Amino acid sequence: MPVYKCTTASKDGQINERIIRTGSPASLKKIVGRKGEFLINVEAEANRFSFLKIFKKQKLKAKDFYSFNKEFLTLIRAGLPAVSAFDEIIKNQRNSYFVNILKNIRQNISDGESLSEAFEKYESLFSPLYIATLQSGEAAGCIPDTIEEFLEYFDKLRMIRQKMIAASVYPLILTACSVFVMVFLLVFVVPVITESFVEANARLPIATTILLRFSDFIRFYYPGIIIVSILLFFILYFLSNTEHGRLFLHTCYLKLPFAGDLLIIYYTTLFSSSLSTVLNGGTPLNQAIKISSGVIGNSFMIDKIQNAVREIEQGKGFARAFGKINIFPAMAIRMFAAGEEGGSLGKILKDVSDFYGKEVENRLSIITSTIEPVLMILMGLIIGSIIVAMYMPIFQLAETIA
Repeated sequence: MPVYKCTTASKDGQINERIIRTGSPASLKKIVGRKGEFLINVEAEANRFSFLKIFKKQKLKAKDFYSFNKEFLTLIRAGLPAVSAFDEIIKNQRNSYFVNILKNIRQNISDGESLSEAFEKYESLFSPLYIATLQSGEAAGCIPDTIEEFLEYFDKLRMIRQKMIAASVYPLILTACSVFVMVFLLVFVVPVITESFVEANARLPIATTILLRFSDFIRFYYPGIIIVSILLFFILYFLSNTEHGRLFLHTCYLKLPFAGDLLIIYYTTLFSSSLSTVLNGGTPLNQAIKISSGVIGNSFMIDKIQNAVREIEQGKGFARAFGKINIFPAMAIRMFAAGEEGGSLGKILKDVSDFYGKEVENRLSIITSTIEPVLMILMGLIIGSIIVAMYMPIFQLAETIA
């Protein structure tokens, strides 16, 4: 996290020097502005061991973040001040990296900063949604309630993401094992069994000839295959780290058969749930939409949502603006319209999230129950075809002898 040495001026002309740790110069300006001060000079201080941090970038684990909020919620509901609650949590925290962050946040709070201001200095670790939740809790004077609502949202999304990961891991493992068996047969088994027929210049069946050519190609050109695979990996990695490349890849993901529809439903769940959480906290609609779009992680959908925000700023309704960008399911748009007309958009968004969350679970259940037999049949046909093609010369020889 960058550290800045700042010279600031207050409205009464007093000059102050501060050391502020935050994610970017933009967030630095916001932090100073909230204090009612003006930036005069900023100097970025060099972080020690920056070379090592290139290779070991620390991240905040989801379980540490969740357990911290659970403990913090319990302690402040018991009547402890925020600083005392941090002291108790720091005593029991085992993650040294997180302990240092909590100590800095605790110090900032004791210096007079609000909870949201202290957390915003670490915006690269804590999501804008979480910081907005704290801000809305401070504005309404009900921080425990907003944290509890955020934890419900966080727990729900974590469960959905775990199911998505679990549904994709098994097919990948099964496919990898099948590919390994297929390559092993082509590289080590096929040449040994068919070698005697090739040396005898026997007339081989077409299927066996094709199999041998494919086996020879893999055995003799495997360095090139490996190099091309690595190049493709780096090309995709490079594309995913550029704005246009990421937009192209994310657009392609949404057009995949079956998987594209599942992703759209999954993103609808994420967006609706996060927007409901932020709106119920009192955040203005436009700002809430911008914050909630960050949880999606798909550049194409985020761009479309930004277009909807511009439509809303021009005076169009929420449901009409989102219907125009045509990325969410039609039923979700109709539910948005009903909630907007009834003045209960936050509640309807939660209903949309619950409905499509169950739809994601149902589709994942279908995938996990059908993908295994489909992959087993597919890989069985491929491997069976290789074995049959290997033994066809033997069958042909037996026919000739008979």
